[in-house]
Amino acid sequence: MLRFEKRENVSTKLKMFIPLLSIMIGLLIGAIAILFAKINPLMAYKAILVGAFGSKYTFTETLVFATPLILISVGLILVFKMNFWNIGAYGQYILGAILSSYFALFLPTNIPKLLLLTIMTLAGLLGGALWALIPAVLKAYWDVNEVISTLLLNYVALYILQYFMYGPWRDPRSHGFPLSKMFADNAQLPKIIANSRVHLGLIFGIVAAFIVWFLIKKTKLGYETRIIGGSKEAAHYAGINVPKDIIIAMMISGALAGLAGMAQISGVIHLLQIQINPDYGYTAIIAAWLSYLEPFTAIIVSILLGALAAGGYQIQITMQVPFGIISVIESVILFTLIGSEILLRYTIHLEKRRKT
Repeated sequence: MLRFEKRENVSTKLKMFIPLLSIMIGLLIGAIAILFAKINPLMAYKAILVGAFGSKYTFTETLVFATPLILISVGLILVFKMNFWNIGAYGQYILGAILSSYFALFLPTNIPKLLLLTIMTLAGLLGGALWALIPAVLKAYWDVNEVISTLLLNYVALYILQYFMYGPWRDPRSHGFPLSKMFADNAQLPKIIANSRVHLGLIFGIVAAFIVWFLIKKTKLGYETRIIGGSKEAAHYAGINVPKDIIIAMMISGALAGLAGMAQISGVIHLLQIQINPDYGYTAIIAAWLSYLEPFTAIIVSILLGALAAGGYQIQITMQVPFGIISVIESVILFTLIGSEILLRYTIHLEKRRKT
């Protein structure tokens, strides 16, 4: 029989081993899936590396894929620290994109670019924060399970997006496709690397990582967040206003997801459409966990996951690797990470069952 003994401390080696093991298992399962497509997995993985880091162009594309992941994952870290499981970054990302698009589409085209982008940035932050406020209030005052509420709100957000795209915001010149009109130049985030798609959103992500790190390490909110994550009962006993901290942390998390949505439609797509890569909301969960809830580490992990996405896109084109292989790898990594959490919390002993 198995006996679980709670660990007092977790070694650095074990903390490093678990993510590496998760990644290796993910790559192994991905290799099996690639074999079923009758493609050499080693050649496919080599092509992913080349497609992610083989040239200036491919590396900048990796940064483009990584930018929303950085913004969303560092926001998730703040709420994950208090054991609030925000699975709703998908919906918060969409609401940030919708609200910021309103100003891009309907404000006068001659408005100064700096002013319009500032308004759009604030709108993206507000859209994500308000969408995150709903499950935060439900959890804080009525103890509604946040996994269920945030997950269900993702679908509501998607239906809202579909309403606008098939309804009042659809461009009459789109020939029936669910697209808005193209954003004017003053509604597009500036590029920060010449001859690439890397935009100002990457700077937003780096600044957001620093802010979240500062909040966690240097502020009262961060201290209380860690206390709540350790024991909500102890936090109540210590006089911490748990509902207030849940709401504040969740609104910050949602705001950063909303900002990611704004950055994606303003910096990359330049219009609003149904396909705005909302999977970032789920992939960012992997980034947060692989980084062990450390904001600066999340930047590196997000770039690596961005490389996986960018390289995967390349092999779909050049090697006809089936669409979805990369999602399989990411899903296995997340599943393994969650399952291996028990190894971090407990030492497992194998013992013989005593006869009675």
